[in-house]
Amino acid sequence: MSKATKIISFIGLTIAMFMGTLDSTIVNIALPKIMTHFNASLTDTSWVATIYTLALAVFMITGSKIADRYGRKKIMLLGLALFGGFSAACMLATSLPELIAFRFFQGLGGAIITPIVLPMGIEIFGKAHMSKIASVVGAVTALAAAGGPPIGGVIIKYASWRWVFGINVPLTIVAFLIIAMGVRESYDESLAGRIDLPGTILLTLGLGDLTFGLLEGRQYGWQSGIILGTLIGGVLAIGLFIFIESKVRHPLLELDLFREKTLTASSLVYFLTGFALVSPTLILNYFLQDVLNDTALHAALIIVPVSLTIMVAMPLGTKLFDQVGAVPVTLIGLLVMAASLLLLSFITTTTPKAVIITFLVINGVGFGFSSVSLVASVKYLPKNKSGIGSGIVNAARQIGTCLGIAILVTVLDNNVNTAKQHIHQDAIQIVDRQQLSPKVNKVAHQQLNSLFSTTGSAQLTTKNKQTNLRRALKQAAKSRVDLPQPQKGTDLYQVYQAQKKLALATDNLKAGNQQLALTLTKLGNQNTAISKLSVASQKINLGNQQISQGQKKLLVGLKQLAQKEALTTALRKIKHTKNRQISQAFSHTYLVGAVIVLILSPIALLTDRKPLKS
Repeated sequence: MSKATKIISFIGLTIAMFMGTLDSTIVNIALPKIMTHFNASLTDTSWVATIYTLALAVFMITGSKIADRYGRKKIMLLGLALFGGFSAACMLATSLPELIAFRFFQGLGGAIITPIVLPMGIEIFGKAHMSKIASVVGAVTALAAAGGPPIGGVIIKYASWRWVFGINVPLTIVAFLIIAMGVRESYDESLAGRIDLPGTILLTLGLGDLTFGLLEGRQYGWQSGIILGTLIGGVLAIGLFIFIESKVRHPLLELDLFREKTLTASSLVYFLTGFALVSPTLILNYFLQDVLNDTALHAALIIVPVSLTIMVAMPLGTKLFDQVGAVPVTLIGLLVMAASLLLLSFITTTTPKAVIITFLVINGVGFGFSSVSLVASVKYLPKNKSGIGSGIVNAARQIGTCLGIAILVTVLDNNVNTAKQHIHQDAIQIVDRQQLSPKVNKVAHQQLNSLFSTTGSAQLTTKNKQTNLRRALKQAAKSRVDLPQPQKGTDLYQVYQAQKKLALATDNLKAGNQQLALTLTKLGNQNTAISKLSVASQKINLGNQQISQGQKKLLVGLKQLAQKEALTTALRKIKHTKNRQISQAFSHTYLVGAVIVLILSPIALLTDRKPLKS
């Protein structure tokens, strides 16, 4: 095989890898459009994303094993056919259940093609170039994972949501043709006998139950029967799977592989990278869209530096890996990721976007270095076991992401709900301290109760309710009934008191003019000059009356202006309280992620057989 043929063949493989990973994130940004199109609930629509992740996590190891046994090229082409065909089916789906079903089979195709790219690449270039191949595969994976939202955002902006799936069709055709014509078949020659059917079923059930429980625990409730049942069932199925695999002659997963500590430790490190990536790509996305009210596309463009940095950091980390081994590179990667999550905890609603991007770049460096664990995982495995090794480590990252979503989003939900309670209580106190009419006070209480009635990070967006609050308060403030006086010590209070005294003086003058007019009227019947004076006095009295009415309107206007200022002050204080409390909720979530990564980072010390070079 010529060098040009090798490069073109590997490009075909990387296209397949890119698509399989891209679809785990690109669809998220299209969910609101899909929900609207099918007139479905958010819970039902979210299954369009969940079912794909579920399929990836469950079938990667099985797909790798089948490919090793029956031929990687054959199974890759089958996976591409499934992925491309059901991408087209998703594009043409006429109902939500149909779309979810098609996404499952698309995910099955993704689970097949994603893990066997690495062993096929090693087969093309040889194990001597394994670190470079793994570096490219890892960088492409990172670019696809973090590039999904911005790519999806551009598609949604300029085309239908259906093209989020349709974009895969031409790419699949290109990858299929390149691989079919340029890649040679490869196997794991050490395998014999039939596929371990009991092990396959148990592994599928175990990973399926665990992944479902982790992804849907927030939705159903962690103490619900279905979640507890699936999690316990998953653990029991995995336990039974391990027992059976230790007894059967031709196991689905050779447990002896895990005696190679570098595979086990590297898989755990890659698991941590999947866990930690939830913070910048999902938790921060909530903050940008639901707190700062950025558009989905703008939020995605802010997050994309993570993947761009990984594309540079992972090749650099791979070069260091070749020089000093896996331990220092993966350990530094985990520590830098933990540090970046700590930095993210300092983000507030006033943090400049440039600072946020800087923190994300640091996160990308850490992720890129720790992703060298993908290379380390298969370094000491026999060449023919690189396929199953790749399946294990890639499945570990997917499960890590599922666990990250389960833990970090649950922590965020709890933090946000607590923050909302504090904001609600503070908001009521802020309103009650302002001098407002009873009607405006009542409306403010009603609207605040409605504003903070939602729960969870997925329900942070209250823009419509905020608009309703302002509209209701504006309408209530038009009422002139029971208006309070301006607050003492304010400029308006002084103006109001001065105007009140002036109005009193005008009323006294009007009363005196009225008395004078009556007297002159009586005298005017006997004297023409006095009669004229009486008419003039009546006109003056009429003018005073008009002035008095104007002054009363002015007093009412001053009261309304004071109430408007009080409302503005209250809303400003409530907004400040909200921003502070919500920022703290996100901050505490990042800290949880940082602590978990930091505590588990010593796992990196086992990712290489050789000691650190001095």
